[in-house]
Amino acid sequence: MKSAPDYIQFYPTMRCNLSCDFCFNQTMPFCDDITLSNFRGMADILAGLAINTMDIMGGEPTLHKDIIPMLEYAGKKNFNLNISSNGTDIAALSEIMERFPKANVGISINSRLSLKKIKGFIKKYRPVVKMVFPDDIDIKLLKRILISGPDSFYLLYPDVTTNRHIKNAMPFPQFLFSVQRLKLQMTGAVYCSGFIPDTAHYPELSKVRCPAGTTKLGLLPDGSVYPCNLFFGIKKFRLGNLLHDSFESIWNHRRLKFFRTFSRNTCPQASCILHNSCHGGCPAHSFIHYGNLKSPEPRCCSDK
Repeated sequence: MKSAPDYIQFYPTMRCNLSCDFCFNQTMPFCDDITLSNFRGMADILAGLAINTMDIMGGEPTLHKDIIPMLEYAGKKNFNLNISSNGTDIAALSEIMERFPKANVGISINSRLSLKKIKGFIKKYRPVVKMVFPDDIDIKLLKRILISGPDSFYLLYPDVTTNRHIKNAMPFPQFLFSVQRLKLQMTGAVYCSGFIPDTAHYPELSKVRCPAGTTKLGLLPDGSVYPCNLFFGIKKFRLGNLLHDSFESIWNHRRLKFFRTFSRNTCPQASCILHNSCHGGCPAHSFIHYGNLKSPEPRCCSDK
């Protein structure tokens, strides 16, 4: 078994200045922003474990008053930085792009209005652009985003963590084939490797249920560690605290055994065209909706 994950999903803040309907963070308990001192301590620990990639998410990272010095320190520790933003603070994002040219900045755009506000930034700095894939996809918006000149463009399979949205959730095969049918250049699909594992980048995912506890861990502002960010705030999946507990105890926590084990796809949708290549979907969704990691993927198997 590996001695540490490849990357960390890190939330420097839980705060956000938007309230997007599809955002799963709204159901999480609040946590104060990480202090700059604690961030440095955390970065020292992660660097010592040879973890070289940090996905900085949230919450909106640009709302943290120390986001620039945090990025500076992470850069000194030679982290590969991926920063996900809602794109509302263009001044802060411009400073990040200019001061940290090696960082990968991803901007979420889900409406024509949000594109209009940030179109000039995209043309100048060419960040990555992401969009949550809806049922009623706006083809004109997609084409306008591509014309604006992003470095790359990704369509995200929507996470659905509330019961009011699950009945309208798109089954994974429908999402994947819908993206493929668009035939748009420079456009990729982003989804959990609990469906089809990303073995091109992480060959070890062929032998595990999903990436949680193998290629990634999730980290809250207070130092709490979870298998992935979708488990944030669920007490039984809290593995420890990076700032107070030994990483060995966190990495060897019994809760990670399930995620590191895979023999076959137990999804009841045996006739699905993807059944033989799929690992069964996202266990976090199964737990959130049914209280059991082994339950079927609710976006594919719930009563519609």
